[in-house]
Formats: sequence, structure tokens, C-alpha cells
Amino acid sequence: MNKITTDKAREIIVELEVDDSVRQHCEGVAHRVETICGILKGAKHKINVEQAVAAALLHDIGRTRSHGLDHAKVGAEIIKEKGYNDLAEMVEAHALPQTAELPLETRILIYADTTTGPDGEVIDPMKKLEFLHRLSLEWKNEAERLLAKEAYEVKRRIVSEIDTLIKQAMSQT
Repeated sequence: MNKITTDKAREIIVELEVDDSVRQHCEGVAHRVETICGILKGAKHKINVEQAVAAALLHDIGRTRSHGLDHAKVGAEIIKEKGYNDLAEMVEAHALPQTAELPLETRILIYADTTTGPDGEVIDPMKKLEFLHRLSLEWKNEAERLLAKEAYEVKRRIVSEIDTLIKQAMSQT
């Protein structure tokens, strides 16, 4: 298994000709991930920061081939082709996680993606969570609707958990 660097992740973004708007969002998510990792590492959490930031940079590369709910799965396939299996698991889990029992780096990625808007700006996570909730109620494909429902619940738990970890870490400093 290959170890990825943030420089290599950025090379992959260029190689795949990721759209500027997607790149801007991914850079914003990566910045949030790096900030959160720094806060949590200061509170003695063990985190592979480089892997988490690289996953954030690449989390939406599947959008080069799909703009649907399957973009995370497509992105994971692209990353696997490049030999980064651990990173692929993180990328695949970010869009429709079915469990909160994920590595801390993956939960941070989900939190950062949920709290980052399309232009890389920090947003209220309820904006994205409400969209996912609507999908879980209205999506035509029943299997995807059920995936969206579970992902909505999981993301809500993860956002709450990471918010709590950040607050605890900041109170220790």
C-alpha cells in the first residue's frame, strides 16, 4: 500500500483536471481538516494528519466522472487504481456513511465536508444535512433513499461528536 502526501494528492487533482469549483471546495475541506486535526492533536488525539488532509483534497474527485450520489464510490475507485486503498475507504465513506464506527480521520473528513460550502467557506452543517434529509424522504430509488436516511443519521452523530471533541480540546488549552 502506498503512503500519500498532500503534494501527491494535489498532483492527482491536476492530472484528473478536477473542475475549479470542486477544487475550491476540496481545498476548503482540506483546510478545515488540517485545522481540526491540529486542535485535536493538541489534546493528545492520535491522528494521521497528512492522510486526513490528502483524503480531504481528493474526497470529491469522483465528480470528474459522476455528479450523482455515487461520486464517492467513483472517487474511491479512482484512488484504488492509484494504489491508495486506505484513502479510498475514507473517500467512499464521506458521502453516504452507513456507520459512525469509522476511524477518527474519516469522521473528521465527514465533519469538515459537512461544514464546508461549495466555495470552501465554513457553513452551518444543517445546510447539507437538510439536503440529505430531503433525499431520504423524497428520492425515487428506494435503496438510495434508505442509504440517504442512514447517512443523514450517521452524519448528524458525527457532526455532534466532532463538535464535542473540538470543544473539549479547546477547553484543555
